[in-house]
Amino acid sequence: MKQAIFCFFLLLSVNLYSQDVQNVIKDLKSDLKAKPDLQKKAAIYSDLTWYYTDISIDSSIFYGKKALESARILKDEKLLSQVYSDLGAAYFRNGDFKKSKSNYLKGYSIRKKNKDFEGVAKININLASVLTSNQNYKEAVKSYLEAINYFEGRNDTIANITKSNLAIVFHEMKNNNKALLYQKEALYFLEKNNLQYNLADAYLTLGSIYSDLNDNKKAEFYFNKSLKAGFLIKDNLAIVNAYENLASIKLDENKPKEAIIIYEKSEKYLNSLNTDIDIAVYEINISRAYLQMKDYKKAKNILNKNISFFKNQNNKTYLLDIYKRLTESYLYLNSPDSAASYLKSYNELKDVLSKEQINKQTTETETKYQTAKKEKLLLQKEAEAKKKNIILIIVSLLTLFIAMIGFLIYRQQKLKQKQQEQEFELKTAISQIENQNKLQEQRLNISRDLHDNIGSQLTFIISSVDNVKYAFDIDNKKLDDKLTNISSFAKETIVELRDTIWAMNSNEISFEDLESRIHNFIEKAKEAKDEIQFFFQIDSELKDTKLTSVEGMNLYRTIQEAVNNAIKYANASSISIAVKRIENQIQIAIEDNGIGFDETTIQKGNGLKNMQKRIEDIGGKFHLFSSHEGTKIVVSI
Repeated sequence: MKQAIFCFFLLLSVNLYSQDVQNVIKDLKSDLKAKPDLQKKAAIYSDLTWYYTDISIDSSIFYGKKALESARILKDEKLLSQVYSDLGAAYFRNGDFKKSKSNYLKGYSIRKKNKDFEGVAKININLASVLTSNQNYKEAVKSYLEAINYFEGRNDTIANITKSNLAIVFHEMKNNNKALLYQKEALYFLEKNNLQYNLADAYLTLGSIYSDLNDNKKAEFYFNKSLKAGFLIKDNLAIVNAYENLASIKLDENKPKEAIIIYEKSEKYLNSLNTDIDIAVYEINISRAYLQMKDYKKAKNILNKNISFFKNQNNKTYLLDIYKRLTESYLYLNSPDSAASYLKSYNELKDVLSKEQINKQTTETETKYQTAKKEKLLLQKEAEAKKKNIILIIVSLLTLFIAMIGFLIYRQQKLKQKQQEQEFELKTAISQIENQNKLQEQRLNISRDLHDNIGSQLTFIISSVDNVKYAFDIDNKKLDDKLTNISSFAKETIVELRDTIWAMNSNEISFEDLESRIHNFIEKAKEAKDEIQFFFQIDSELKDTKLTSVEGMNLYRTIQEAVNNAIKYANASSISIAVKRIENQIQIAIEDNGIGFDETTIQKGNGLKNMQKRIEDIGGKFHLFSSHEGTKIVVSI
């Protein structure tokens, strides 16, 4: 009897058959023609893989490979794991359990790495379906139980549908009591929540269990309920499974003609599934009916047609059934050589299966023996370890006590040392503060003396020179110019003196302070040379940046010297000053559009040398560039 195994890809879409799947596929293909980006295209390929699973397996696999390629390019692990799962479902429906398992395991690996526990549980259900089809029932039970443990309380629908699948495994293991227990529990939930699509599967499983228990009346009752549910939701696979199991009951009752009528009813629904495995199993089942009707030639032709398919699938169970039926067919067709050949194949394959079963049982027994042996050794080691642990605990406590005493002594010494270091640091800090206060006091005294003495003397000189000029009518132009130069020089010296006093009285200078001083200087330069345009720009983010008084004064003097040189010698119409941050440095550029000079021939005067030295003294870099189009000085600190 054919037993249906339901993969999780069927569980996710309770309402799938209530939709017009063909229209959905049509819409998805239309979206593809719109030339979407790769991310959207990959998602469409993945959806087509899913929707084609029950329409056309070849198309499903085709779009699955395209989705796989796109997901790899995008490096989208979530999409990649989903495509592997969808391809696993497609190969499962096609009967290629090896490729199905391979794809599921790849998806499982990605989801486990990304800690997608729900995704892992879903693939566990799918893997269990493949393991059941390969008759690896113990591993299948383990995978189903892990999935049930995860979904119970999180998603009771999936949990109960998985219980229905688990019932199939126990049924295959001939443990029909457990099979009934899990199936009835699942059926109660499904009927209570009116999950028609899943009810079709559950009724089919329950009918199969009762059929194995030789209760054909109950089996037929549930198969008919499954058929009715299949028609209600338009699920061709459920319809085919119900028909074939109803036909199997008729064969058990030796009613082959009625069985063939039922098989023929299922054929049009079977062809719509477009899966080789379903068609091959259908033909093996119907061959049984032809054997009962003694139509050995027809049975022989059907069986020979499917040998290569099940060999490729390495499905020994169906091959054994085919060899047995072919032996019977050829005997009745009076072909003893062929009958003997297939009988030999039957016996050889039966021996292989027996050996595999013996090896499996032997391996399990050996595993149990080795496990018991390891457990015994483990208990002995635990006893020895316990004894060693007691000794170790005593030694550890003693060592800990000694260590604590040593630690307390060490800690006391460290505290004493730290206290002495803090006292020394405090004394040093106080000494430094006192020195700084004395230094500041000296600076204030010096600046006061400069202001009161030299400042007042310079003011007196300016006043005296101006009085001489106004008090006497000076006809000598050279003398008049000389007096004017002395007065101007004295005024400039007072300005320089004030700048020096300002720097001495400041511990640090901000760019905002520097900007104010430069603006004042530029305004005076404009008054002297109104034909020159001055431009000054400073990044706003630099305004709060602090410099030491030495750095600030050296920068100011350098800028002042550069501008003065441009005014005096460059014959420029434009002078610009730009201050900005470049990476981790501050850059000041002073540029004019004057006549420039040849750097290779001109001898550097004190002004250029002083500028360079001022910048190098504060750890900066000084660069000079000059051509017939102008001169540019770049300072970096």
